[in-house]
Amino acid sequence: MSVDQHVALAVCKERLLERIETQRSRLAACGQSLRKPFALADKFVQAGCYVKQRPWIAGVGVLMAVVLSRRNLFGWVGRGWTLWRAWRFASRWLADNGYIKTQ
Repeated sequence: MSVDQHVALAVCKERLLERIETQRSRLAACGQSLRKPFALADKFVQAGCYVKQRPWIAGVGVLMAVVLSRRNLFGWVGRGWTLWRAWRFASRWLADNGYIKTQ
């Protein structure tokens, strides 16, 4: 390889590195607008983990829902069953695809 080719490759590499740096800074600027929504999503995930570790909290919530609307008891049971099955399906799918770890 000649000296001219080495110089050309070095110039090309430098241009690519500058382009990469520009793209990184643009990506970081775009990511700033997503910081708050992701922080909120993290809070919801933390709350879910908290409730998962303390199932009595979910039980109290269900009990309150039943007490507050006795007329719609069967509707609540049906919705609860549907939500539970959806949660089981989603958590199994997420675990199978490597998005979450199973204990």
